[in-house]
Amino acid sequence: MAAALGDDVVLGLLGTGKIGSAVMSGYCSPVPTKSSWVPKAIFVSPRGTEKAKALQAKFPSKVTIAANNQAVLDASTVVFIGLLPDVARAELPTLHFPSHVTVISMMATIPYDELVSLVRLPKEQVVRTVPLPSASRRTGPILAYPKQAYVEQLLLQVGTPVMVDSEREVTTLTGMTAMISYFYATCGHLQQWCVNNGVEDSASRAYVASFFQSLADAGMVSHEPFHDMAEEAATPGGLNEQTHRGLTSTGAYDLVLDQVDAIFTRLTKAAPAPRR
Repeated sequence: MAAALGDDVVLGLLGTGKIGSAVMSGYCSPVPTKSSWVPKAIFVSPRGTEKAKALQAKFPSKVTIAANNQAVLDASTVVFIGLLPDVARAELPTLHFPSHVTVISMMATIPYDELVSLVRLPKEQVVRTVPLPSASRRTGPILAYPKQAYVEQLLLQVGTPVMVDSEREVTTLTGMTAMISYFYATCGHLQQWCVNNGVEDSASRAYVASFFQSLADAGMVSHEPFHDMAEEAATPGGLNEQTHRGLTSTGAYDLVLDQVDAIFTRLTKAAPAPRR
């Protein structure tokens, strides 16, 4: 996959925020077991100056802080956009996007058609994505719409591209990113429970982190429905059955879905589908 990208790809970044910095860090940090491809160079805008300086200091041989946003566009073959929505709507129309540039948006709340109108390029050269901070370690899902083979290869270097058929799917799946704090809080509560019951702090943290990572890994390689995996683990009379049945009977799973419903309504201004 990486070979098809070539060694002459120059990346640009408009808006050097948390996600943009994570993605560019990923491209500068080869992971031999996944991908060793790196871009020829990276040009970042001075917006978000402190993060831009930190990125350049960390990867001085790859990252250059450009004089302005137009300089980023002029130097790049692929441009990632991570501007705040209001800034993007004010700034992008003032810029000239060269005809050869591929644009990858990381702006979660700017719809695809509006994005295309802002950058004034053919749709074949414009993709909307939702990366996560884990891209800095070249791992984690990256939502993308529409399907575009070149962009898929590029995203594959820093994560697992999930290319979807409709923008509606992007919006729905974006709701899953609201589960990050929930996940870490769950791990934190479980770790603290272990500590309260006599387990040393670092040992409990290592066990909880590795335990949940192993479950996620199993889910990645299996094609079995998650509900079936849950039932399979709930051996009659066993520990998992007790926990699973207890959470089901108290409505704990429904409480989680209540929050996902609320996020969906916030993102779409519509009601979610009835639960099955």
